[in-house]
Amino acid sequence: MKIGYLVSDVDVEVLGSQGCSVHIREFTNALVDAGHDVFIVCSWPGGEGTGNSTRARIHHLGPTGLNKELWEGLENEPQIYDHYLERDLRSILWNHWLQAEGARIFREEKPDFVYERIALFGFGGLELRRQLDIPWILELNAPLTDQQDGYTYFPLIETARKLEGAILREADAIVALTDWLADWAVGLGAERDRIRVLPDGVSKRLFGGEIDRGKVREVLGENEAEIVGFVGSFHKWHDVAGLIEAFATLEQGTGDRRLLLVGDGHTREKLEQQVARLGLTESVHFTGKVPHEEIPSYLAAMNVAVVPYGPIDDFFFSPMKLFESMAVGTPTVAADLGQISQVVEHGRNGWLYPAGDNQKLAEGISVLLDDSDLAGRIGTAAREEVLARYTWERVTAEVVILANKLSEERHRA
Repeated sequence: MKIGYLVSDVDVEVLGSQGCSVHIREFTNALVDAGHDVFIVCSWPGGEGTGNSTRARIHHLGPTGLNKELWEGLENEPQIYDHYLERDLRSILWNHWLQAEGARIFREEKPDFVYERIALFGFGGLELRRQLDIPWILELNAPLTDQQDGYTYFPLIETARKLEGAILREADAIVALTDWLADWAVGLGAERDRIRVLPDGVSKRLFGGEIDRGKVREVLGENEAEIVGFVGSFHKWHDVAGLIEAFATLEQGTGDRRLLLVGDGHTREKLEQQVARLGLTESVHFTGKVPHEEIPSYLAAMNVAVVPYGPIDDFFFSPMKLFESMAVGTPTVAADLGQISQVVEHGRNGWLYPAGDNQKLAEGISVLLDDSDLAGRIGTAAREEVLARYTWERVTAEVVILANKLSEERHRA
């Protein structure tokens, strides 16, 4: 099949290092590996200096001529800048351009269906579907307007909210990452029987083979230490501060334990200050951004991986970091929330702790560090579970089946 993947979020760089970027690349790579012809239409390939690439073809759609002058002029217009409107207007304008130049790309490519990652003000995909008369599948990763509510740089929230509901109701099908998101979409008027829940996954190409467990340890100079680790972006909802507090209790009285924090983000400076305040500077490694292809080796270097979150009432996430650490076979301690609780069976393929409870987190890590037999059984069961059920290869196969079903329904109609 020929598949058009649409990224209408102007803040997402396809070749970047964020989780959303990895999701897009690994999803489309799995489609290409399965023999499909895939192209991506986006406003921002990005990824400069990361070395990241994708097997899908990329169409970089941006303004030209007077449209470009308009784009740049509006971004620097004091009335717009002073009222924090530049991001919202950039998104709206790009979706307008998508209906012109973007439609030309799609007509020339002639995809069998369009797959779109939902975005704020992302009405362009719906309009393309109407022009091209082909199936349109919408991927739902987050309740975007709810997630952004109260954010200073999001003044047009009511307009975005109205568009969001209309887009969800009009999609031919919705791929929701979690049950929570499926319920949320139904609450906005989407039909339940048009929603398919497909969690995040891992790439068998990266995580399915033999992984060198000593490479990263040699680089770090930590061949003998017990390493506890986290991989991800340091967002406010990732309770890395709680992990540091938990590690501080574990590290007391020992000199052979290390905390490996792989990634970067807005909270890193505060986390580094916390590490210094607790006297852990010699025991904690911050790696900064790491190419995704190297993540398996970092996870394999850990004795225990942690997926930490604080208490979150509306936990809509499908954490890739959970599936990736389990796929490597690294015993994983994770917050007992949402989809995590569905995937992890406590004591069999992982270890759960009450979200935000640093003492219980420390106890879970300690159990796995002290009982190598239990840790080994959990790691083996986790790897088998993920590679059998939670891979991008399996997710994309389900999406293709769904697209074929939509095409058949369209032909019958």
